Amino acid sequence: MSNTARSRRAVFLLVPMGALAGMALAVLNFQLSYASAVEPGDLAPYVLWTLAGGAVLGGSFACPASVAAYLGATSGKSARFCAAAAGSALAVCWLLYAAVSASGGTPLTWLLPAAAALTTAAGAWYAWFIARRSQHPAPGN
Repeated sequence: MSNTARSRRAVFLLVPMGALAGMALAVLNFQLSYASAVEPGDLAPYVLWTLAGGAVLGGSFACPASVAAYLGATSGKSARFCAAAAGSALAVCWLLYAAVSASGGTPLTWLLPAAAALTTAAGAWYAWFIARRSQHPAPGN
């Protein structure tokens, strides 16, 4: 397998990175919104399910972003296109999440748009970086 194809597949590292980011954001949201209402003896299951939910949500957001970036890179699109595809996929996921949360009566806080902006920018940058690296491999590769 060529180094170029191998480096394009590195865009799928967005999925575990998204899971880690989801876990961090879920714990932050739990700490800001719900931790004070939970009895100290009941805290462990809440934290466990918060971590699990954050990992699943973050990973599921990163899946379409990594697929979009990979398809763009394998079809010869520019690194900028791959970044835009990944960023667009992440933005759509965040918009759907916000719509579903709001329709269920969950109040939206400052954390949602901040998390959406940061994770979308980070995911788009990573897709750009990987696509650029696969288009311009280091000398000797």
